[in-house]
Amino acid sequence: MKRTVTASVIVAAFVAGASANGVAFDKPIKVDVVALPKDELNPDAKPKITCSRYPAFMVKEVDLGEVGAEKLALLAADAPCERTSERERVIADDTAGYLMGVSGGFVFFRAADGWSGGLPFVVYDAATGERLLDDSLDGDDFAAIRSGKAELTLDFRRVYTASCSLYLEGTGCAKAIAAETGLAPKQLPDCAAAYKAEIKRSPDHASEIEKLPSVVVYPVELVYAAGDTTRRPMDGLTTCKTPD
Repeated sequence: MKRTVTASVIVAAFVAGASANGVAFDKPIKVDVVALPKDELNPDAKPKITCSRYPAFMVKEVDLGEVGAEKLALLAADAPCERTSERERVIADDTAGYLMGVSGGFVFFRAADGWSGGLPFVVYDAATGERLLDDSLDGDDFAAIRSGKAELTLDFRRVYTASCSLYLEGTGCAKAIAAETGLAPKQLPDCAAAYKAEIKRSPDHASEIEKLPSVVVYPVELVYAAGDTTRRPMDGLTTCKTPD
């Protein structure tokens, strides 16, 4: 049942979308914030609707104070900021927990929680509501974002979970990771320290820990163009960890 809005706060300003290291998403033309009624079972929460308006579209986020937004949706730029709207394209995606930012016609959503030390994210086409790509980011910032018509380039430290253990399987696993990521053998990290530290914490489970798939963090340039996504490893530090 639709809940009644009891308060409305209009925030009319160019809200900065910059990350901590200066990489900026597009700034909304306007952001509307509509307060929702308090939940007696969760009195500390501050439920609200946030509508970020861009020249060609609006992104709506309904946040009830739980982990992950209750609803994320794409609408027309001039659509009303309401909990349920006509012609909204709801983003029904397990990876999409909150709005991350916008670059051109690309909308970024991030996961509500991290995974294996990374922050999963997904990118949608604002015009069609189509899911374009997903990946996992080390930290919460991109090193660079460049977008154009149907083209997007991202520089970031990627968190890649392999299907094998570099510590246990050595060369065989290294070949599999190289084939999947494009990393050269000399770029692959030494995983011994990460596995040994985990084994030291849980010595009774050493044999299981040795088999855990390796998580490799490395700098990458991701390019999306004409429906295709390519990833090219870049020079820089490559590290290894065990999954959380």
